[in-house]
Amino acid sequence: MDKPKGLINGLILAGMLLSTQALAAATTVPQKPTLQSLNEPQIQAIHRTLSIKGYKTLSGTKILFIRTPGLPMFDALVSFAAGSAHTPHQPGLAAVTFSLLNEGVTGKDVNAIQATFDNLGARVTMDINQDRTLFSLRSLSDEGRRAPALELFAQVLGKPLLPQESLPGVKSQMQYLLDREDQSHVAQAREANLGQLFPEHSYAQSLYGTRAGLASITRTQVQDFHRTAYAAGNAQITLVGDLTEEEAQRIGAQISAALPLGPATAAIQSVTSPAAPDLLRVERPSTQAYLYLAQPSVLRSSSDYLALQMATQVFTKRLTNELRERRGLTYHVEADLSSLQAKGILSINLQTRPDQADAVLGHIKSMFSDFLAQGPTQQELDDIQQHLAGSAPLGRATNAQILSRLHNISIHNLPLDLDFSIQAALELNLASVKNALKRHHHADQWRVVILGPKTDQQALPAPIESTTNAMCRAPEEIVAS
Repeated sequence: MDKPKGLINGLILAGMLLSTQALAAATTVPQKPTLQSLNEPQIQAIHRTLSIKGYKTLSGTKILFIRTPGLPMFDALVSFAAGSAHTPHQPGLAAVTFSLLNEGVTGKDVNAIQATFDNLGARVTMDINQDRTLFSLRSLSDEGRRAPALELFAQVLGKPLLPQESLPGVKSQMQYLLDREDQSHVAQAREANLGQLFPEHSYAQSLYGTRAGLASITRTQVQDFHRTAYAAGNAQITLVGDLTEEEAQRIGAQISAALPLGPATAAIQSVTSPAAPDLLRVERPSTQAYLYLAQPSVLRSSSDYLALQMATQVFTKRLTNELRERRGLTYHVEADLSSLQAKGILSINLQTRPDQADAVLGHIKSMFSDFLAQGPTQQELDDIQQHLAGSAPLGRATNAQILSRLHNISIHNLPLDLDFSIQAALELNLASVKNALKRHHHADQWRVVILGPKTDQQALPAPIESTTNAMCRAPEEIVAS
């Protein structure tokens, strides 16, 4: 009897409470949305502190480590000063040795190596450039998966079979890649431009060598190059992930111990570029003209590198606005500051109509001359720095991004602070950027390649002042859903 009565009273009380809450909600003044205008000062992002630990093994291997315990996995990157520019005496030797490393170890051929990593849930990637070769391992942190993956990874790097039977196939692959380059207008223009900057230097050679160089490579040469270029003293290891400091030290020592004993190899010979500017025309049948401009710049370790990098980003925005948006002369144009270890390069590249190539080249040179004389505006520098500050946290969000930054710190001997370069760039003022430009860059020192068909040249078209008619602008009648 009492139970139904209590239930009815409870329902009445609940109804009264709900009515009161509804009335309160109806009379409450709506709060202002908490959206922030892009024009307002941005709130400083809160980000995790990522401390860098540095070690060096007794055999000379440099190791940098950052602990990120969020996911039960880790990334290891091992790089060697063994890129294509280290074998000027035998073009292609670096690429052939690199490609043979995972062709076999004791008890496993190339297919068994790949199957083992797959079964362990591990992933291995390889890359080569002019300065270095790079090998990365991503694995679960669990000891049962980590230990066999690391053992095989270290074996591939330090004790590869470099089998004779795989040598013809690797050479054939390099020949194929050279053929691909011969058919690529972009690759031809780029290599011709490097040849202007670095005549007779290995930086001007293809990553894959030359046909004559490849044909003469022997297994003995490969073994000798591996013994010296893949020595422990020539290796740098970076580790990021869910590891303790003790585990990171053990992993670094394990990989280092598997490598041949030996010191770091000699640095790539210094590069002396010709003093005179140069224009090279390469006639090719094409619907586009490929423009490559370059001039010597500073090394990544230079105190002026960051100022020049900021200036380069400003100039890229100017080029994009002028050549793409206002004049419709190209789809993409970019200025870039390289970080080659023997010589820095400032480069500009784009594609345009063949009959406007000369006019576009002249306009770029004129724009750069004005840029050197006046420098960026304060607003342009502020915009670049604001974008850098806003995007910086996204550049360290994943282990792969952190690993890339850490490797950059390692090979260029930068301060052991993941955000050092970003903070230094944010502290630059207009005077420092202008002074760096005047110290290192010149309006009349471009080496230029124009690759494309021979044709009569036309003047630049008039700028498109109306934004509704600019390239890639949707007509007004088209409305996004």
